[in-house]
Amino acid sequence: MKKPLLAAFFLLAGCSPLKTSPHDEKHQLELTLHEVQTNLDDLRHDINCFQTEMQILDGRIKYYENALAAVKQQDLEKSQAKIDQLTHQVHHLEKKITAYEKSQQSELKDLEKLASHANETSAALIQFKQRLQEVEQDVSLLAKLKGNLESIAKNLKGEAAKTYKVCAGDSLEKIAKTHKTSVARIKELNGLDNDLIVVGQELKIPLE
Repeated sequence: MKKPLLAAFFLLAGCSPLKTSPHDEKHQLELTLHEVQTNLDDLRHDINCFQTEMQILDGRIKYYENALAAVKQQDLEKSQAKIDQLTHQVHHLEKKITAYEKSQQSELKDLEKLASHANETSAALIQFKQRLQEVEQDVSLLAKLKGNLESIAKNLKGEAAKTYKVCAGDSLEKIAKTHKTSVARIKELNGLDNDLIVVGQELKIPLE
């Protein structure tokens, strides 16, 4: 407004302190009305400008709201993608843990089987060792029996032999032929490694 509306109001109400003619009052009233109209036009213009600014401001607010909504949506999508990725990783880790636990259980069962087999093997080895000791004892006994039998056989051979003194011109072949035996039996009975004999040597001759 260019002038206060209060002065115009006083003029319209006839509160002017000065006395004027009707023509002047009419002219003054027309001026006042024109001024009021001008002020109203200015006020409408200001209101239109204000409305325009409000529309511009409202447009900016909507723009920023849309931009903020878009940013929120992007952040939400990124957060959701991150959550999905983390969920997938957690699920994958859970599968690994489950597989590891199953593997541990399987290995534990295998260890239990191996322990049981080791115990069985140990018991079998103990039995085998005992049996081996028994066999060794039997072998030792058989060896003693064999020695006794050999001793008895030697004694029997000694009793069934006669003594012959080697003379000049004798040989084992000649002696064996004379006494109807073999060179091998004479050598075995006398413990000879070869056919060499000397005069005066006493030989055991097996009897028929």
